[in-house]
Amino acid sequence: MREQLESLTLVLAIGAAVATGSKRLGAPYNVALVAVGLLLVFADVLPHAELSSDLVLVAFLPLLVFEGALFADADSLREASRPILALALPGVAISLVATATVATFVLGLPFSAALLLGALLAITDTVSVLLAFRSTRVPKRLAAVMEGESLFNDGTALVLVSITSAALATGHFGVAATARSLLLAIVGGVSVGAAFGVVGGAVLRRTPDHLTGVLGSVVLVFATSLTAERIHASPVIAVVVAGLAVGRAARRGLEPSRVLALHGFWEVAGFGINVLLFLLVGMQIDARMLVSESRSILLAVLALHAGRAIAVYGCFALLRFIRRDVVPLRWQHAMVFGNIKGALSMAAVLALPADLPLRPRLITIVFGVTFVTLITQALPFRRVLFALGIAARSTDRFDVARARLIAARRGQSELDGLLETGILSRRDHAERRASFQREVIEAEASLRTPAADATDDATIDGVVLLAQKVALEDAARRGLIEGETAVREITAIDRRLIKIGAHEATPMAEEV
Repeated sequence: MREQLESLTLVLAIGAAVATGSKRLGAPYNVALVAVGLLLVFADVLPHAELSSDLVLVAFLPLLVFEGALFADADSLREASRPILALALPGVAISLVATATVATFVLGLPFSAALLLGALLAITDTVSVLLAFRSTRVPKRLAAVMEGESLFNDGTALVLVSITSAALATGHFGVAATARSLLLAIVGGVSVGAAFGVVGGAVLRRTPDHLTGVLGSVVLVFATSLTAERIHASPVIAVVVAGLAVGRAARRGLEPSRVLALHGFWEVAGFGINVLLFLLVGMQIDARMLVSESRSILLAVLALHAGRAIAVYGCFALLRFIRRDVVPLRWQHAMVFGNIKGALSMAAVLALPADLPLRPRLITIVFGVTFVTLITQALPFRRVLFALGIAARSTDRFDVARARLIAARRGQSELDGLLETGILSRRDHAERRASFQREVIEAEASLRTPAADATDDATIDGVVLLAQKVALEDAARRGLIEGETAVREITAIDRRLIKIGAHEATPMAEEV
């Protein structure tokens, strides 16, 4: 036990050091982790040890996907549901088959093994994409599509990983049995996740403090996952649906301090699992095999992008033809380039049974593809968004001015409170408030320009409309207005919110 604790401490220490360094350099921490993991493999620093597939499947995967779902905006995902479902259902299948077909010819893998590789590489990683989105301003609908696709794509792809690994192990692939398993996994996963999400949200609102709330969320994750697995549904899809429901309930029903505590815990948990996974993979890989498979890794990257391009452009062309739902071509380019592999692909390949044919080679290829995509795609992804005209460079100074205005106004409000309680004298209050007022005047001078007003309109309208929704829901709960009236008015507000979202996409949609 002491030796295991020492090894775990070493891994976490390396991860903390790498994350600190990457933060100072302005690089995504997952890119730095995989680079250091590769160096440790070649330096033969990490000891080789078997990793239990059950540990990865039962413990790591549910925590990872819940953390991603908890931070997602369920309302935005619902508004972008058609593009998300197009990519998460037929898109994953198309990508898998296309990748497997190319991999069969260029890598010389048996088709069943190539299908498994295609399923493993169909899993996307949102960490790099979301880091780029948080550091710049992109259309809200694009962010919702890419985030939502990753969440539900992961669930579908992991079900296909299970099905294709069974086909590789048994040498038999039944179309009818596969279709039944896939349907049960998806429908059962959604049903279990929705049920546990409703219960979890109700329990969370009744917990007395943030500590019991965090503990309850951990119990919810494993209860959802284990129940779904018990009935042969998809644990990942169940946890994603439950996470979306709990996140929405927390933001609507809890005070901000408790929401921040919940998010803080799961952010740390997700980061810790990413650190462990990337470094534990290094303990499974033979460095000599990584070198010998370098050609296969590069060919697998080409197969991956070919499959992704067919899935993205094909699905959105069909969606435009059937539903008249236009996804701008620039956004599609970003989705193809943003097809980055990460922790979930690593976790899925490590969860394969130890006696599965070609398992060592698949682990090596997936690790290599992850490394290549993180270096060649995650690092320049933000610059690609600017090059495509999706991200706007001109908003940085407005963001700074807006942040300073918000902070100064808050400072003035706190000073007024201290004056009323008698803690602060009138003279000190006047001097300090005047200092904040100068910051307010300077910030407002920067913000009151036509360019800043155009940037802020949609954001301000969205914030105001959401506040109106909350007020109407609260009034209905307190009996101040009839429930039917509240529903009718909230529906009207929802239409305006959707219109704002559509307005953001209009300039780019005209290019298609």
